[in-house]
Amino acid sequence: MLELIKNTLAQIYTAYLQYAGVGMYMLLFFISIIYIYCKKMENDIKLILCVYPIIALTIIWNPLIAYKIIAVVGKEVYWRMFWILPISVAIAYVATATVCSVSRKYQKVIVAIALTSILIMGGQFIFVSENYSRSSNWYKLPEQTIEVCNILENDCSGTIRVVVPDSLVVSLRQYDANIQMVYGRDGGDNSGVWNEEAHILHDLMQSSELDIKSISGYMNDFHCNYIVLDKSAILSDDIENYGYHFVTSTEQYNIYRFDYQEKDP
Repeated sequence: MLELIKNTLAQIYTAYLQYAGVGMYMLLFFISIIYIYCKKMENDIKLILCVYPIIALTIIWNPLIAYKIIAVVGKEVYWRMFWILPISVAIAYVATATVCSVSRKYQKVIVAIALTSILIMGGQFIFVSENYSRSSNWYKLPEQTIEVCNILENDCSGTIRVVVPDSLVVSLRQYDANIQMVYGRDGGDNSGVWNEEAHILHDLMQSSELDIKSISGYMNDFHCNYIVLDKSAILSDDIENYGYHFVTSTEQYNIYRFDYQEKDP
C-alpha cells in the first residue's frame, strides 16, 4: 500500500509539473486563494473561488483517488485534471479587487500596471516560431493526409472503409469524415464502444513486422476495402497474395485496394 501511495504521488507530482510549466501562475493562484479566504467577501465568491479549488486540489492530490482515475485515463493525461481549477478566474478576480480597493485614480492606474506587469512576467510568450509555423494548405493538415484522401476518393465510387497507420488516424478524419476507419486514436473503436478486435488490429498495425495474414483476417471481419501502409513498413509476406491490389503511392505511403470476402450467413 505504501509503495502504491508513493508511486501515485510521484505520478501526481509529474502531472502537476506538466500543467504548471515554468511560469508562476500556480503561485499566483495559491496567493489568490489565500487572499479570498482572508478577505471579507460574499459567500458565493468564497465558495466558488476558495472552497471549491481546495476541495478539487484535495481530490487531485489524494493518491487513493488519483490511483483509480489514472487507471482509467492513464498517467500521461492526468495533468488535465488541473483543468477543473478556476485559475484564471481567481487571479483575475483578486487583481480586480486589488485595483478597486485603491481609492485614488492615479493609484489605481499604477496598481493596474504593476499587476499587469506581474502577469506578463509570470508567464511565457508562446507565439514563437517553435510553436507556430505557416500552414502549407487551407486545411492546416499534412499534405500527405490530403493526398491519401484524394486518392481514396478518386479510386472508390462507394463507401471507403480503410485501415491506416497511427500517423494518419486523426488527420484523415479531420479532412474527410465520410471515410470510415475501424479504429481511432490509440486503437479505440470509432463507434464509441470499446471493441477488442479493433484494438487488436490497431496493435498489429504498430508491429515492427506487419503480419499480413492476421491483418487480412481482421480487414475481412470489418469489411475494409483499403489499407494504407507506411513505405518503411516491413511485411511478413507478399501482400498481393492476400487479395490486395496496389493503387498508387505518395511520398510516404503505399495505398492498396482489398477484396474482402463476405462470410456465409
